[in-house]
Amino acid sequence: MLRRRALTVTIALLAVGFTVPAFTEPASAQERERVNVGSITSAQTCVYYRNYSGGRLEYGEEYYARVWGAAAAARYYAAHTTWRSWVVKDCQNNFQNLRSAIEGALASSGRLTSGRGGYTLDVTISDIAETGPARNTPVNDPNGYRTSWGTASATVSFVLKDAAGRNVDGGVVTKVVEMSRTIDTADFTMRVSEPGASVYDLMQRDVAQMLARKVAFGIEPLRVSAVKDDLIELNYGGALLPVGSIIDVRRSQGVGVLRYRVISATDRDATAAVDGDNDTSVIDIGNLATFIEDDSDAASARRFRRKRLP
Repeated sequence: MLRRRALTVTIALLAVGFTVPAFTEPASAQERERVNVGSITSAQTCVYYRNYSGGRLEYGEEYYARVWGAAAAARYYAAHTTWRSWVVKDCQNNFQNLRSAIEGALASSGRLTSGRGGYTLDVTISDIAETGPARNTPVNDPNGYRTSWGTASATVSFVLKDAAGRNVDGGVVTKVVEMSRTIDTADFTMRVSEPGASVYDLMQRDVAQMLARKVAFGIEPLRVSAVKDDLIELNYGGALLPVGSIIDVRRSQGVGVLRYRVISATDRDATAAVDGDNDTSVIDIGNLATFIEDDSDAASARRFRRKRLP
């Protein structure tokens, strides 16, 4: 009887030993916070954003396809609609393209997933704007050159609510993308421009990535997870911290921050090197960090301390 009981206990312990690892893997998946992309609205009516080039696009693409054929009409329509035209299309479709981009960006973070039961993200398109298109200008000086560019920008406000409906984070962000550029010298002229669809695709991708960073870093702050010499490891991966990104890390002692630049990244973490010959002994594990958007004024801020000459 005692042997039978001992055998039963042994089998039970072995069963537990084989069963426990099976539950450790799903636990990591449950660490992801749920964020439901709620309302995406516009501060203006959809037609407010309409801005066709000239008056040549009086009819839809289907009409031009009947006249010239589908392929020719598609090329002409894409080349003669501004990016605002695609904003109108997405607005009239309740910004489904932008919603998909935001959900994808949140899921790519490795820390968040889209769905109900957690946080809710509400987004408002406050305004869109653009600078004039790039224009070629003659250059007579054989050693001189001129360049110009056109940009598109979108201003977006967001509010993050917890499961109880309380506002826990929010803000207003602006993203700027380049639409066209010219370079002129005495010997040659070059002009490059993107069609409206490409500009809007780039704009919604950049806006989605920016919002995903704001939400993710608001829920789980960006911080240093490891330090070695002039390198640090950060707790987010390449989806939100692409190679080349600028990161400001708070010092453990003294005032100010040290600037780092991401040099490699995996899907779970990123490695950054200090910018310049700075003392990294004031950087420790757990220090908070700030992501610097490449089109923000902070991206061109001073990187080194001023040295007084004797």
